[in-house]
Amino acid sequence: MNNCAIATNRTTAPLHHLRGNAVLALAPCCAVFALACAAQTHRPAVVSGECAAGVVPLADHHQHLVSRAGLALLYPQPLEGTALPDELARVVSEIESRWNDPAALAKLMTDAAVVRTAAGAGWARGRAAASEALGTLFARPYRITPVAFGREGHTAHVEGFFTRGEGTARKHFGSFQLVLMQAADGRWRVDAAIPVFPGPVVQGAVDAKRLVELLDEAGIRKGVVLSDAYWFDSRRDEREPDDTVLPKVRAENDWTAAQVAQFPDRLVAFCSFSPLREYALAELNRCVKSGSFRGLKLHFNTSGVNLHNADHLSRVRLIFETANHLRMPVILHARTRPDYGAEEARIILEQLVAAAPDVPVQIAHLWGGEAFSEPALAVYAEAVASGDARFRNLYFDVAELALVVTDRTALQRIADRMRQIGVSRILYGSDGPETEAKAPREAWALFRSALPLTDAEVRAIAANLAPYLQ
Repeated sequence: MNNCAIATNRTTAPLHHLRGNAVLALAPCCAVFALACAAQTHRPAVVSGECAAGVVPLADHHQHLVSRAGLALLYPQPLEGTALPDELARVVSEIESRWNDPAALAKLMTDAAVVRTAAGAGWARGRAAASEALGTLFARPYRITPVAFGREGHTAHVEGFFTRGEGTARKHFGSFQLVLMQAADGRWRVDAAIPVFPGPVVQGAVDAKRLVELLDEAGIRKGVVLSDAYWFDSRRDEREPDDTVLPKVRAENDWTAAQVAQFPDRLVAFCSFSPLREYALAELNRCVKSGSFRGLKLHFNTSGVNLHNADHLSRVRLIFETANHLRMPVILHARTRPDYGAEEARIILEQLVAAAPDVPVQIAHLWGGEAFSEPALAVYAEAVASGDARFRNLYFDVAELALVVTDRTALQRIADRMRQIGVSRILYGSDGPETEAKAPREAWALFRSALPLTDAEVRAIAANLAPYLQ
């Protein structure tokens, strides 16, 4: 197996409770695609197929788009930035220009200024220490993109992003808050600076055209696009009535279908919604009748599903039974709570997967999502290995696996469980493409380098197609 050099800097993105995420900085990937057999600094053009050192997956079984409505839900403030009043813009501009000059930055600070240290472990206090902390924080110049501000009397605050690049290459790589004080001489100075890294998980809207471009870069032929409609009726909106959120859910499902329809030979769509809403069955039937969707995506964690609540379990089981009757495959983000494990996995198998034995059920993220749950994975693997006919159509995608787990011994145990399941049931997925580390090409390179699998196993996984794509 080819091992690419990959440098990781894992952190949890605070706004990514909707799907879970970790962000990595990837070193140039080596020998993955036909024109990437040598280390590359920039993404190369890609020729589909194999080179001596690598293989290309036939399909990415776990993808998302990001609509403008979804982007606004995640980030109410405009990612492109907002204009500041002249006196505040002047301070921001001076901070940018003095990015690596502590002595010059000190002139912009109050005597009692504080700056959150790079590791977030504490605070640099006082003009000298604060300017030194901020003036040695960055390795190269950056821009500040304000997205919100406020002013009251002699105090003000500015929030936004640290930004580099132009046009499509522009990236927000960090977030910040500045607290400013106006001195007796009328000048505004920094009283507190709070940098936070990394930047926002989602950098902008992602449409089907952009996704296909990323698939092309990876040499991947097919993509399974999972609607983000479940964002709009999630548990954080549980006080919002059904008749208010349903139009948003339908609009997101329909937008996803319309996007995918532009590339019918490349993309397939899965609809989504909260299975706990009163309209859940109606929306499932609407999606099926539209003919635009190949299956259903459920996200238990975001939807607030509690498998130990009899009413919740009954509602979700009815969705599975109906999906089975309508021949709608299900992709399931199975995690339901932080301590999700063997007990929840058994309920999912016995009460839900068993209720839909005739359609593919795909467990997302191998064990069900977010932090590694070895007990849940063990239950799934043993159930498949038992030969129980109720689980004959159970599959597993590997989206985010290598982002979440970096410990070598844990990766070895995961590989052993994958073999117990059988690599024919393991599907490649990236959960991208809203971050570079989760784009199809980079995610495949990371998966290949991280998992202790044989070349034959890697080739088998790359060649796998879920039944709904065949």
